[in-house]
Amino acid sequence: MAPRENPATRKRLVESAATLLWERNYGSAGVDDLCRAANARKGSFYHFFPAKADLAIAAIEFQWETARREVFEPVMQTAAPGLERLTKLVERTDDIQRRVLSDKHVFLGCPFANLGQELAHRDPRIQAAVLTIFDGHCQFLHSWLDEAERNRQIMPGDNRLRARQLFALFEGALLMAKVAANPEVFLDICAAFPVIAGRNVVSSARSSAIPELL
Repeated sequence: MAPRENPATRKRLVESAATLLWERNYGSAGVDDLCRAANARKGSFYHFFPAKADLAIAAIEFQWETARREVFEPVMQTAAPGLERLTKLVERTDDIQRRVLSDKHVFLGCPFANLGQELAHRDPRIQAAVLTIFDGHCQFLHSWLDEAERNRQIMPGDNRLRARQLFALFEGALLMAKVAANPEVFLDICAAFPVIAGRNVVSSARSSAIPELL
């Protein structure tokens, strides 16, 4: 009889893969690397995951659960009204990226976009998983924009489309900051959030030079 696998081993594999795939990339992290990082046997790997892609999907789903718990849900629980939640999102994301930069000495950017850029056209299951996570981001943004519109912070408009535009700006800012290895790039680009959201007057000093887009 084959020995029973400990569920804790699966948890270690998922959490270690989330870190390793973010720090490196899917192509450069082999099964041996993933097992070594998790202190797991290769037999345990294949007991829980038929292929490396299955572990990658579990890893990014774990990262999304973590992002919801550590970033999005705390922003939802603050007393700040709709438009200010966008600022809180940028601040929390910036804080995480700076802590990772201090620890790893590299700006890692978005783990979901990193994996999506590498594999979206090579593995349809990973593509679908990343798109689902992207949609989750946009749902949060959409709800905050609806709240901002109810509070008359922004002009009435298509908040679903605005959410997608904001998310594209957010991801683009992370990518450009990653290439530049400079977190200030992320903040400078995200200063356009209120404009994309449909706010008439940009009052912050950082955003004062940004033209009205809507």
